[in-house]
Amino acid sequence: DYDKQRRAHPLFGNAALSLISEIANRRLFSTVRERKQLTYDANFSLTGFERMKGGWFLVTVTASKEKAQKALDACKETLEALRKSNPISVDNLESAKRVVLNRHEGELRTSQYWATIMSGIQEESIPLKGPLSVTDFHAVIEAMTTTDLQLALDCMGLEESQLYTAIGKTVQPEGLVVDEIVKASPMAGMGRGGALMG
Repeated sequence: DYDKQRRAHPLFGNAALSLISEIANRRLFSTVRERKQLTYDANFSLTGFERMKGGWFLVTVTASKEKAQKALDACKETLEALRKSNPISVDNLESAKRVVLNRHEGELRTSQYWATIMSGIQEESIPLKGPLSVTDFHAVIEAMTTTDLQLALDCMGLEESQLYTAIGKTVQPEGLVVDEIVKASPMAGMGRGGALMG
């Protein structure tokens, strides 16, 4: 069966989660920021592990203390809608594919990205990372379907009873003295004309 073969590819999980991350970020942005105007920033990030099965996701939102609970509720509603009432559409998927593939192409131009994708590629302790992680990236991303992503979402622990939530608050420590103006230390060449002027 073609779907079973595709889903058995060692890069399948990573590719599915990359696409889900992109789609979730767009949904959070449009719902929590644009439609409900509860934040300036909403971010969905995934952390996976190369040597262990599993990982975790984190949704962060910056909001005023008055809007914090509403923003948290809006994030949970958005993730729930992604699974049930407003599932991933073909348009969502195609748009996410373009972004993920373009990001991959751009990052291939950096040595840091190559070092990341190549590190541990021959280690037996990292069974899902091998040459196919590099050579098949485009094909695996392009072959993803909305059904693939919905099945992956069902495995992510998005039920209300499985989520851990918290509202953090930024406070200034007691006794902190905030200077009104922070002056830069003088540097060579800061005078008019600069250090190279005659």
